[in-house]
Amino acid sequence: MPTRIFLANPDIDVNIPSYIEEALDYIKNKREYQITWSAGQVKSIKVEDKAYLKKTGQGKRGFIAVGEVIEAKDAQRLNQLPEYPKYSKYSDAYTQHFFGNCPTVLIRLDEVVSLDSPLEDSHLLKLSSMQGVNLVRYGSGQELGFQYEAALDAEWKKYFKKVNKLY
Repeated sequence: MPTRIFLANPDIDVNIPSYIEEALDYIKNKREYQITWSAGQVKSIKVEDKAYLKKTGQGKRGFIAVGEVIEAKDAQRLNQLPEYPKYSKYSDAYTQHFFGNCPTVLIRLDEVVSLDSPLEDSHLLKLSSMQGVNLVRYGSGQELGFQYEAALDAEWKKYFKKVNKLY
C-alpha cells in the first residue's frame, strides 16, 4: 500500500493543536485514536494506505504522526450516498464529512509527537536516501513515492524513539 502525506496546517485549521494533544493522550493511555482528515482532491486513497501527518504553515515543518487509513463505518461512507453517484467509486476509507470542499478519509493514528517537535523536513532533505523527494505538498493525501517510503519509515522510527525518551 502507498504512503500518503496528509497536511496539518494549524494556521488554516485552528483545531489541529487540540487534535494532536488529544491523540497524544489517547495513545499514551493505550487507546485507539481515529480522526477524519482532508484528502484534498485525491480520489485514490484506499483502506490500509500508510498515513503520515505533516505539519505545514508557520514554524517548524515536518512529520508529526503516522498511522493507517482505515475503513469508515457503513453509514458514514461517502460511497453510500445514492443521491451523489459521483462518489460511488471512492473507496470505503472516504467519509461523508467534508473539510471545505474536500472529502475526508478516516485515519487511525498510531504514533504522534508534539506539533512543536516534528521530524523536520530540513533533516530529511539532508539524507542521501531522500534526495529528490518533494516535501513541499500542494494538497493533502498525495503519495510520497515508493522510493522514499523505507527511508521515511526508518527515520520516523529513530526519531519517535528518541522523542519518547525525552518525555
